Parts: sequence; structure tokens; C-alpha cells
Amino acid sequence: VMAGCPHVKDGRVRRVKFHHYAAKGPVYARSFIRKVLGNEEFCMQIDAATDFAQGWDDLAINQWGMTQNEYAVLSNVPLSDKEREKNSGNSNNAEVPRQCSIKIGSEGVPLFENIADGKAVGLQRPLLSATQSSSFAFAKCHYETNVPHDPFAVQLLETEKFPRFARLWTRGYDVYTPSRNIVYRDNSNLHPLHHENGHGDRGERKWPKNDNERRDAHIRMKVVLDIHHGITNADASSLGVGGGGSGGLGGGNVGGIGGKISTARANLGIYGLGKRRTLNQLLEFTGIALPGRDFTGQHGNDGKGCSNPLWVPYDTSISPKANLYDGTGTADDIDLDPIFPLRTLEDATYGYDPNAGSGTAGWDKKGNLNDLSSSQELSSSSDVPYSMVFVLWIIGLYVWYGMFVTGNTKRRMNGSGNRLASRNTAMRKPNKKKAPLSERALKNV
Repeated sequence: VMAGCPHVKDGRVRRVKFHHYAAKGPVYARSFIRKVLGNEEFCMQIDAATDFAQGWDDLAINQWGMTQNEYAVLSNVPLSDKEREKNSGNSNNAEVPRQCSIKIGSEGVPLFENIADGKAVGLQRPLLSATQSSSFAFAKCHYETNVPHDPFAVQLLETEKFPRFARLWTRGYDVYTPSRNIVYRDNSNLHPLHHENGHGDRGERKWPKNDNERRDAHIRMKVVLDIHHGITNADASSLGVGGGGSGGLGGGNVGGIGGKISTARANLGIYGLGKRRTLNQLLEFTGIALPGRDFTGQHGNDGKGCSNPLWVPYDTSISPKANLYDGTGTADDIDLDPIFPLRTLEDATYGYDPNAGSGTAGWDKKGNLNDLSSSQELSSSSDVPYSMVFVLWIIGLYVWYGMFVTGNTKRRMNGSGNRLASRNTAMRKPNKKKAPLSERALKNV
């Protein structure tokens, strides 16, 4: 199908291919946008089972412009296509799904609902939201470079969603529920297995399960939010930190578990929180509380997240790329920023004032796709093409055959010749029986 698409050759369609055995879940897959993102101005993230409203592209751009916020992200749980007719994209009385509830999971990490437990009716412009959906997100593409998907959040589905929201919000991005339905969820053509979450008992979703990787990723999400519950010294050590930092921002217990978690948070780098807003401001904005170190005091928002929250200002001189622990000296092995080899634009970083109307901080109109290579099909975990891997495998097989199979054959042939020579010698001259070796002699052999 892809080979017959003319836009693959002109660079407008790009993809990353890898074997399903190398898959590690949806978050890991999304992190590969770094391989295909070029000089596009806008980016949209959707699920595979997505259908679009008529004129969805102009609709999405117009909705984004109505926010008058360079760092706006349009996101909501898509409406089922069964409701499409009465909620068309241009309807002035459209009912747009809106997430309201935030719950606290069993390990203390906040969770968004998979379904929209509220709705916005007759909106005239997008409405600020305290939640985000991974099924649909539309924003300027600097959103993908300033808040990149975490490639270490493997094997996760629900646990990663709120930590990512925390990352984007503390870096100055704001999520809005659009006033029109831009995309719809197509439920009619889904395979029955796809209705299950995660792997399921029959291996749904098809990526190989790895409980150890999932547990480490789950701990990583706790570290993002400074949740200490359930993290042992051994867990902190497995994150690759020495705990020798200064304790950083509220770390305490320098050298102990608190110091190790502070160092681990600093090591997250771009995959951690930003400096434009604080975690405490986020908790107040969402109406939730995280568990304390004795795992008490946590609570969700009791489904009250559908109200119109107040926009939280921040210092616009701070870059969205600025990490929470920058300049503290707490990190000892910081995660490197991802590389976007096809993107040459200078993204939005400083100085944009959301109250001053829509800006152009992240987009140079001179940017285009002409500098992209014509071949946009990229490998995933390695830049080495599969053909080269196959050739190296054949060479290795040949070397192995020469070293072990041929060598063993020669040794067997030499052994047969020696046995034959010994047999002929025995026929000519009878062997004399040797006296048995003593115990001491055997030890010296």
C-alpha cells in the first residue's frame, strides 16, 4: 500500500518500520516521531481507529487559532462515529466530549478516565482543560520537540498519561477542549481483540510483555511526580543514580532514598518537569493531591474537572526546554535530549506572551520540506538497514561453520587416522600391561 502512494516519494509521508518483537507499547512507539518530524508547522496525534470531520485540517487550525495561545494543545476523547451525524464538525450546537475525572491509582499515580465523563455543548471557542487524551492532540510541532515522548516509558498504557500532562503543563503548554468535533473514533471496523486494554490473556496488541521493564517504567513515572511510595533503595539504585547529589528541590535525606529520588528526577532532563510552572501549581489547577511519603492524603478531583479552570500565568522569559533541576548540580547521569534529524526550524523557546495574541515564535515561513531526503522510510532501534544486518549474519554463520564444523570434522578424521595407526601397531607388536599408578601418582598427573 505504501509503495503505491506517490507522497512517499516526495517526502510527505514518512514512517518508521520495525519488527513487532521490538515493540514496547504505544508510548515507546510515539517517541519515534523524532525520526520523521520535519519542518511541519502543526502536528496531530491520533489513534489508528480514527475518522475525520469534513475539512478537518482547516477546522483544527482555526480552533487552535481561537485559543490565542502559541502553546495551546487541542485534545479530547474523540466522539464515537455513531454520534457523528448530529454532532458534525461545523455544527454550532455540537456536543464535544470532555474529560472531567482524575483518579489516584493504587500506586499513587493520577489516572485520566479512558472515556469522556462530561461534554461541552455549544462552545463558541475552545475551553481550557485539566485533562488530556492520547487519542487526539493537535498543536504546533514545537510541542513535540519541547515535550518529547519518553522512550523509557515502555510497556505502559494509562500510567504515563498524567505524568506527560504534568510535563507539558509545567513547560507552559495548555490543553483545550475544542468547540467542534475534529476527529471521531471509528468503532465499527475494529478487530474484537483491539477492544481490550494492554496485552490481555491472549496477547492483544501484540507487543512482547516484559514485567521488569514495565515496573521500571512505572517507577520512572513516580519519580517524575516526586512520589516516594513503593520505591525502595534497590529501586532507586536500579535507576542508575548514586544519590550523592545535594538533595535538590525538596529532596531531603541526602544520600538516602530522598536524595536518590531527587537525583533521579534531575537525571530525567527533558523527560521531567519544566520550570515555567510548579508541581504544586499543577495540583491546585487540577484539584488533586498526591500521596505523602506515608501514602496518605491523596485524592482525586471527584469528577469536578469539567468546570472552566483559570489560566495560570508564568514567566515567559523561561524557556519551555528549561528543566526543573537545571543549575542545581543534582543530576549525575542526565538523559540526553532526543535528536530530530529532519527538523531544521528553530522552535519556540523564549519570550512569547500568551496574553498578547497568537504568535509566530516557532515557525519560519521559509521552512519547507525540500531539504528532506526522498527516502523517508527509517529503521527504529538502529540506523543500520536490515539488508546489512542480514549480510553480517551470513558472514558470521560462515565464520562459525569454518571454525567449529570444519574444525571438528578434521579432528575426527585425525582421530580416526590415529586409531587406525594404533591398531596396526598393535597387530605388529603386542602391548605390555603397565603397572597401575599409585594414588599419589594420579594426583600428580
